[in-house]
Amino acid sequence: MLNLVDSTPNNPLELAEQCLALASAVININEASIKESLQFILHEKMEALFHVLYSMEE
Repeated sequence: MLNLVDSTPNNPLELAEQCLALASAVININEASIKESLQFILHEKMEALFHVLYSMEE
């Protein structure tokens, strides 16, 4: 079966770069439905970034 979701763990730098790219796209896209989808993905990536950063402190 085709797996379209990449579930490999990300390092903090990669997650930060993804967040910056998504934030830039959200700012520059005018289509409401696409903007909403990108914001949802950005929120998930930010949660993952904070989780990785907090787990590094422990």
